Amino acid sequence: MPASRRYNDFYESGSAARKIKPQKRVEPVKKATSKSRVKKQSKRIQAIQKKNKVAQVAFILTGFAMSMIIIYRFNVINEKNLKSQTLKKQLEQVDATLASAQIEVEQNTDLNKIEAYAKQQLGMQKPGKNQTIYVDTSEASRVVNTKQDTTILEIVTNFIRNAIKDIF
Repeated sequence: MPASRRYNDFYESGSAARKIKPQKRVEPVKKATSKSRVKKQSKRIQAIQKKNKVAQVAFILTGFAMSMIIIYRFNVINEKNLKSQTLKKQLEQVDATLASAQIEVEQNTDLNKIEAYAKQQLGMQKPGKNQTIYVDTSEASRVVNTKQDTTILEIVTNFIRNAIKDIF
C-alpha cells in the first residue's frame, strides 16, 4: 500500500496514538560582538538604570512632598477650628456677663428709687407750673451760616469758575 509507506513514520499498528518525533531546537546564531559594542551596550544599560533610579527617587520625593502638604493643610484647618471654638466660648462668656449686667441694670432702674434718691440726696423737686416752658416745634428751624475765612487760592478758583460759567 502506497499510503502506508508514506505515513509509516506517523502511525503504529494497534491502538497507540500517533508518534511525534521530538524536534530539535534551533538556537539563533549569535553574532560576534566586539568589545566596543559590549561596552556601549553596558553604558546604555547603566544610563537607563540611573534614569530609572532618578525617576524612582523623584517619584518618592514628590509623594512625600504631597503628603507633607496635605498634613500641613490638615494642621492649619485644625488650628483654625480650635481658634474658632475658643472664640465661641469667649463669646458665650461675654454674652453671659452682658445678660447678667442687663438684669442688674433693670433691677437698679426702679423709677421710685430714682425719684426718692433725687429728692433726698440731691434735693431735687418736680417742676411747678410757672417753671414749665413750652417750645413751639412746628416752625421751621432756621440755619445761620457763618462766613468762613477763604484763602486767596479759593478766591481765585471761584473767580475763574464764575467767569467760565458766565461765558457759557
